Amino acid sequence: MKNRFLWASAAALAAYFACQESRAGIFTNSDGIVITNGTIIITTRSANDNFFFNPYSSSPIWDADDPRGPGFTPGDSAMGELLQDYGYSVHLLPEKALSWVDKTGTAQVDHYLNPNNPLNYYTGQSGPSPVGQNNVQWSAALVIMSGSGSGADMVAPNTNKIPIIAGEHSVLGDSTSTAGPAGGHAEIFLYANKNNNSANIGTASAGYSQYMQVLLPNHPIMQGIPLDSQGRVKIIRDPYPEEGAHVPASGVTNYPPSWTTVDISAGKAVPTTDLQIIGVLDGATNRVVFATLEKGSVFSTDTSDPDSPWTGYTTSPSRLIHFFVNENGSGGSRRAFNVLTDIGKVIFIRTCKWAMGETLSPYVPLGIIKVSQVPGAPQIQLDWNGDATKSYKILGTQNLSGPADFSNWQTVAQDIPGAPAGLTSVKLDISAGAQYAFLRVVSVP
Repeated sequence: MKNRFLWASAAALAAYFACQESRAGIFTNSDGIVITNGTIIITTRSANDNFFFNPYSSSPIWDADDPRGPGFTPGDSAMGELLQDYGYSVHLLPEKALSWVDKTGTAQVDHYLNPNNPLNYYTGQSGPSPVGQNNVQWSAALVIMSGSGSGADMVAPNTNKIPIIAGEHSVLGDSTSTAGPAGGHAEIFLYANKNNNSANIGTASAGYSQYMQVLLPNHPIMQGIPLDSQGRVKIIRDPYPEEGAHVPASGVTNYPPSWTTVDISAGKAVPTTDLQIIGVLDGATNRVVFATLEKGSVFSTDTSDPDSPWTGYTTSPSRLIHFFVNENGSGGSRRAFNVLTDIGKVIFIRTCKWAMGETLSPYVPLGIIKVSQVPGAPQIQLDWNGDATKSYKILGTQNLSGPADFSNWQTVAQDIPGAPAGLTSVKLDISAGAQYAFLRVVSVP
C-alpha cells in the first residue's frame, strides 16, 4: 500500500513558534546602573527549607516531613528551568530569605545568627555564607512571587525599583495576611478593597474554564498570540493520560491547575486606575487573572498597611504584573506552572521580558512554505519561515485527536538550526514511516 506520510503531513501540519526578538540589557537599577546580565529571583516556599520553616515560616511542618510529598515546589523549578532555556540566570530563594522579620514580627536573623539582610540578594552580593562572589551585574532584574508559600510568609516588596510578577493573590492589594505587626507587608497595591475578595480558584476542583478571555489583545505581551473565535486563549492544558495513574489514595494530585484571580464585581476589589486588565477568567469575567501596571502609573489609594515600605507611594516604582498562575501553597503538589499549555508558557516568557523592559516583537505563527516529496528518494522536505536565533524540532503522531503531550507526540527530528535567511528546511526519511502520520514543528525552547 502506498505510503501516505506525505499527504497526511501536508494536510495536518500544526505549528507555532515564538518570534520573540527582544532588546535585552536595558534594566536600570535604583543606583542608575544598567544591568545587562541580571538574575531573576523566584521566591519559593519557605517551608521547603529546613532552616526557614521554623521559626521563620508560618508552616507548622517542614515540607520534607510530609509523606505525600513533594517536599519542594516543582512549579517553581519548572519556571526556573524554562527561564534558563531562554538564557536567563535564576536564583531560587525561600521567601523568608528576603524578609527583615520573622513570623512574629521580630527582626529575623540569618543562618549565622546575624540580622538578615535581603539587600544582598537584590544587589548581586553573596548571602551570609562566605562565598566571596559579588557583582552588580548579578543584581536582580526581576522578582517572581509564585505563590507556592503561605500568604503569611510573603515578604515586603523591594525598594530597589526591581519589577515584580506576582502569582500570589494575597500580595496584589491590601491583605490581612501580610499586614500587621507580624506580617510580611507584601502588598503591591494593584487593587483596593482586596480583603473583601475570595482567594485563587483551582480549576481541577471547581470546574472552572481552562481558558482566559483576552481583553487587550494588542498589549505588547499578547500581540500576535492566536485567539479562538471567542477571543480566548487556552492557558491550562488537559491532564496527561497517566498523570494521576500512580498517586496513592488520598495522595496529592499531579494535575493541580490554579488561577490567580481577583474578583472585581460590585463591592469586591477595585483595580487601581491605570491597571491594564489583559485577561479575565472565561465564564467568570468578573475575575481578573492577568493584568499589568506600567512604571510610574497611579497606585491604589488603599495603603492600609502603615508598615509597608511602599506606604506613601503614589506611583509604581517599577513594572508590576498580576500573573495568572498560583502555585497554591501548602498541602498540594505545587505543579500549577507545569500544567500550563505551550502557549501559556510563551505568554509567561513574554511577560518576564516585558517586565524587565525588553522590546517585544509580536508573536508570529510559523509560516509553512512547502511540504514536498524529494524526487527519486523516499523523503519529504519541509520548508518554513524560521528564525536564526531559534532551533526547531519536529514532532509526529498517528492520533491527531489524542493528547497534546509527549506520550502522543513523539520527536521525529530535533536540533534543527534556524537559517539566517529565514527559510529553514529539513528532509525526512519516510521509507519506514507509518501509513498515516501528522507532523508539527515547534521552536526550542
